[in-house]
Amino acid sequence: MGTWVHNPKSVKINKIERDDFIQRVNSMIQSSERLENIVKRISVKAGRIYLYHLVEQYGWNDPNRQFIKPLIDGKYVEYPLARITLYDNKGEKCTADWQRHTGQWYPVHEGDLKDCLKYIEEGHYFM
Repeated sequence: MGTWVHNPKSVKINKIERDDFIQRVNSMIQSSERLENIVKRISVKAGRIYLYHLVEQYGWNDPNRQFIKPLIDGKYVEYPLARITLYDNKGEKCTADWQRHTGQWYPVHEGDLKDCLKYIEEGHYFM
């Protein structure tokens, strides 16, 4: 017999709410030295906040090496660091999600927006 899993949907947000979340997350990131050093870009899509970081590629200075993805500044590739899934329009209920090597996202912490960013900052699953 299978196990029933409750998988709620993320909230739909409009452009004004999206811009507000980007501003709030940027502000929280700037107040954390660790997050400010590792988060290089933020995007919001379908009620989810994606945090990206840059990873230096081995062999970036080899002129004969070819890379599948174009390099940023000649030696970095952008990868998702974490995702925050929003379940309300205020950021009071959300999850911090971790991406496996398979590309699947798993919620690893539940709380409000500030709690989730704090959890990511502490590095439990994230770098």
